[in-house]
Amino acid sequence: MIENGDLILNYLERLGVEYVFGVPGGSIEPLYNALARSERKGGPKAIIARHETGAAFMADGYARETGKIGVCCATAGPGATNLITGVASAYADGIPMLVISAQTSIEKFGMGSLQDASCTGINTLEMFEHCTRFNTLVSHSAQLESKLLQAISYATSNRPGPVHLSIPLDVMRAKVEEHRINGAMRAFINHEVVPSQHALQLVLKELATKEKVTVVIGEGAAGAINEILALVESRNWLFVTTPRAKGLVNSFHPQYRGVFGFAGHESAHEALQPENAERVVVVGTALDEVSTSGWDESAIMSERLIHLSGNSEHLSRSFMAKLCVLGSLELMLKPFANLLRDRPNKKEILPLQDDMGLPKFISIEKRDKCISTDGPVKPQRFMSHMSAVCPDNTRVALDSGNSFLWGIHYWNCKRPLDFDPQKSLFHIGIGFASMGWAIGSSVGMAAGAKENPVVCVTGDGSMLMSGQEITTALQEDLNLLFVVLNDSALGMVRHGQKIGGAEKIGNELPNINFAQMGEAMGIESYRIENMAQLEALDIPEILSRPGPCLLDVIVDRDEIPPMGARMKILTGAV
Repeated sequence: MIENGDLILNYLERLGVEYVFGVPGGSIEPLYNALARSERKGGPKAIIARHETGAAFMADGYARETGKIGVCCATAGPGATNLITGVASAYADGIPMLVISAQTSIEKFGMGSLQDASCTGINTLEMFEHCTRFNTLVSHSAQLESKLLQAISYATSNRPGPVHLSIPLDVMRAKVEEHRINGAMRAFINHEVVPSQHALQLVLKELATKEKVTVVIGEGAAGAINEILALVESRNWLFVTTPRAKGLVNSFHPQYRGVFGFAGHESAHEALQPENAERVVVVGTALDEVSTSGWDESAIMSERLIHLSGNSEHLSRSFMAKLCVLGSLELMLKPFANLLRDRPNKKEILPLQDDMGLPKFISIEKRDKCISTDGPVKPQRFMSHMSAVCPDNTRVALDSGNSFLWGIHYWNCKRPLDFDPQKSLFHIGIGFASMGWAIGSSVGMAAGAKENPVVCVTGDGSMLMSGQEITTALQEDLNLLFVVLNDSALGMVRHGQKIGGAEKIGNELPNINFAQMGEAMGIESYRIENMAQLEALDIPEILSRPGPCLLDVIVDRDEIPPMGARMKILTGAV
């Protein structure tokens, strides 16, 4: 006989899950007992966060890096409610996640027990209803296995996202017969949707004679990126990415025109104008504010649109499109890509940069700031320098606020040709835009990436909110570089108030020495006050060894990040 906690761990092991992120507590104790037994025999192990929100962010990052389901857990009551922001963030970004929260014993429901989170207490199950794909209470031991499998199938479907099981203490502790689990679990993986052949013929008809086509690559194009690039290279089409998809391509590709959307590039906007794009092919993304530059009708949102995706939700706003096709991008594009890849006159595509070392064909705002060495560190210079000196396979996670604004516009990915097509090198939690997301998420990424380097760029506001999670990286000896862009302010709020003519309130932060904070935690730390100090550091060497490191970078607080598209939405400007 085994406990239900062991049964859950057996399934996670079959799925290849290595870690469960969470914080222990009384009602979740049976699951941690099972984790201890699992770890002793080489199965999934526990990684302990400092706050349950951080645990959910870690599971998010682990799922992004590995392609596996991320798993997080919490005890009853406040443990469960603390998870919700991280779960909502994963829901907004479509990240597959299994969330397990505890309940007090069934027999104690409604009795006023400590941390009662049942329907007769503080109803946490109801709180998860609108930020999960599947949400249920396991009220009897006999339900657990079937509900677990249902949850997994929802999480890893073609519309991926978090799922939630609320399990009472006595149900988790209950004994069940140990039995053989189907190792393949083929019913619980993301199956390819075969696109309509009729629809594909219409797409081919539309594109066959078009010379000016711009392809918009979204995050859902992961896995088919090589086929997409083979197609655009063969036809000499231009391509851009959404902010979420930036890490799927090499920023120096000669046909790449940068990021379109939130904090994007004017060259990407120009590539989507009618004179440069008879058709706009959007691949693997939803038409949300971030990906469309605030629903700009002059670019993507027009009758020139051809929208391709394996996720039906992505197509739900494409009512103006000429064509929409639902199905596996790989199945759509592979036949054409294979044909084009083997053509005899194929030309070699070489990365191109200008005399400043920046992508040659991307219009970068305030380009001169990317080489500035005067005064406090310019964020433009910091992003350009760090993306240049970090190893080509470095994963970067950028936090909400100025960090992801600067990163979307100025971080240049040097994606190797042989990099796993399923993975991205650039990550933002921009759907829900939770402060502190990158701190926890980068820990999960680093756990999944093993010895490969991971960089987290966050702000001082996020660091004060969630910075304690860096001690999890220390405890797990993870290869992770934390960077705090320190401007003693809630920078995005400060600049937004100034640009939008709002009252200047609540944006100032105290002057904190995060290097000293890191050292107090036992983490190698450096205070960077000018570019000479940053350039003196051997960043590749730091990223080559285990254990976290922290850079406290004093940045020029008067530099305004590229936030024009966002300000138009906030102020109602046309």
